[in-house]
Amino acid sequence: MKKRWLPLVMVLISVLLITACDSGANETLTVWCAEADKAMITDMVDAFMATKPAIKGINVVVVEDDKARETFEADIAAAGDIICIPHDQLGALAAQNALLEITEKAYVDSINLNTLPSVKAGQIGGKQYGFPSSFETHMLFYDKSLVSDAAAETLEGILACEAPEAGYAFAMDMGNAYFSANWFFTYGCMLFGENGEDSTFCDFDSEAGLAAMTYLTNSREAFGNMGDENAIALFRDHKLGAFIGGPWNAEKVTEALKGYYGCARLPGMDGKNMKSFAGFKLYCVKASTKNKKVAMDLAAWLTNPANQKLRFQTRNLIPVSVSLADDVDVAVSTTAKAVMAQGPDAIAMPSIPEMSHFWEPTGNFTLSCYNGEILAENLQESLSALVSAIVVADNAE
Repeated sequence: MKKRWLPLVMVLISVLLITACDSGANETLTVWCAEADKAMITDMVDAFMATKPAIKGINVVVVEDDKARETFEADIAAAGDIICIPHDQLGALAAQNALLEITEKAYVDSINLNTLPSVKAGQIGGKQYGFPSSFETHMLFYDKSLVSDAAAETLEGILACEAPEAGYAFAMDMGNAYFSANWFFTYGCMLFGENGEDSTFCDFDSEAGLAAMTYLTNSREAFGNMGDENAIALFRDHKLGAFIGGPWNAEKVTEALKGYYGCARLPGMDGKNMKSFAGFKLYCVKASTKNKKVAMDLAAWLTNPANQKLRFQTRNLIPVSVSLADDVDVAVSTTAKAVMAQGPDAIAMPSIPEMSHFWEPTGNFTLSCYNGEILAENLQESLSALVSAIVVADNAE
């Protein structure tokens, strides 16, 4: 009798061991998130752990989203088990086999409950690597004591408003290519081809690109150049009419402007709708994580509809869950309306690995144009050099 039961006992022991390993009882997971999201993510993690009493622990570590890829690559062994990234970083990480492909039906089904563009933003080569959590693009913030709703509809209208003393009628971050690339896109230029997948194509040096940078250089003296914190400070003192930023700043701008808070889609310029980058935030699991099942469960939890709603309530991050499309709180938000109104003119950031060659040269170029360091007679030559930096450097590797 004992010999006949021995194989069954061994099988049961093996199952129990596998289950124990899969529970996360002996592993501490790490989640990477931005500083502004840390308190929110910590609350989400605490709620998750309440459903998984066997988990040893989960650490929430601050790594800013835009630095996630380079921080990850610098020390993969020490990298977070679950990381939050803008979707343009996905291609480079997937090419290094650094991320776990999402294949289990339950996870794929949960991802497919989101909008199609957000689902595709988490894919490379048809393989799913990311759980989408939010959508973002640029919007216009404005001080209604200085800029009327009608004036906010066009850049020319904003600039026609009287600039406050020791301040600006309009400003944006001219050295940040996430924002300053708007100039090229508005005039019809393309980065990495029509679908963002052709690493050999960028036409910023075309007639359209030349026209865009000519408009910028001719108008630069009317603009202010600044980042989020400086803009918020000027809004507080009513020394800034309008500013192009992201929805994550809506709460701070609302507080600064109080009853004069205005927001809208980006203003038209030169008779054209202003274009912008569209981005999706993704939660991905490190391929080498020791507890893949719990890490996947946590990534799915952090991006479920309830937590997407919490992100919106806490950080004004626009949800991508189809179930929240008609949510009352989202529908009445002026910030959400502004972002969604910009949506049709928002261009998804390419996510191919070559995207890493775009950011610094483009930001430096637009800032140089703004500063008057590139003269009109050198503009075409300088644009050609910019394109070479974006598309040739990778081909030479």
